[in-house]
Amino acid sequence: MYRLLVLDIDDTLPLSPYEIPKENLAAIRRAQAAGVYVTVATGRGYLGSAAIRKAIGMQGPVINYGGAVIHDTRTDETIFQTALPPALVQELLLLGKELNVHAHLYQGDGIVYEKASPAADAYHSFLNLPYTIDPDICKKAWHNVPKVLFIAEPAYAEELIPVLAERYAGRAKVSGSKAGFIEFNDPDAHKGAATAWVANYLGVPQCEVAAAGDNLLDLEMIEWAGLGAAVANGHNAVLAAADCIVPSCAENGVAWMIDHLILG
Repeated sequence: MYRLLVLDIDDTLPLSPYEIPKENLAAIRRAQAAGVYVTVATGRGYLGSAAIRKAIGMQGPVINYGGAVIHDTRTDETIFQTALPPALVQELLLLGKELNVHAHLYQGDGIVYEKASPAADAYHSFLNLPYTIDPDICKKAWHNVPKVLFIAEPAYAEELIPVLAERYAGRAKVSGSKAGFIEFNDPDAHKGAATAWVANYLGVPQCEVAAAGDNLLDLEMIEWAGLGAAVANGHNAVLAAADCIVPSCAENGVAWMIDHLILG
């Protein structure tokens, strides 16, 4: 029996940023009725995940910023948080300029970046996030930054992720949640560690935790969970690491997983 189900959002649960397909939502309701606590683990911030978590009707912990921050939806309080050191944030922002990619940091529910760009506009419009343009961003010491994000052409990002992961080993966790995204977190901040934290917080043993995701940011979560599932549209590394492969996001793989593996 699984008592905790942790779901990635983008390209796993919904096809649109804010709406869960009715098939997936109905299956989540069945799981909740059977006593399963359903939550999300996302690269988005708390504000960016609001529509999804409210649709689910979550009453408890939710994992944001790729595992860097955990909030309690009952109080909107932060119950776990990690941050990148200010010197490393500055180094990453300068690296973004050197690599000629868009780079931004997170402050609270908003983002900060140096100058307007199509990538920046598309990102904050996608999630309807508050943003600040700061031409002096690289000259400042930024504190309480849970994540830095680069946005590049997908093929370029795919090429850079393993190179940067090796370069920043022990200093930052380098991953990606969507094609073209390169994400930097504290080295101990990832969805696997955050899922373990939530399971302990709820008193659920590892063997009773199930998780589903699609991209590199989900890898540790899928490896740690008692049942780790990858949707069929997932990254090859995630498909290889998963205990099972469920139908794609477009085919409502979350609903299939719940009905056949969680409740079946």
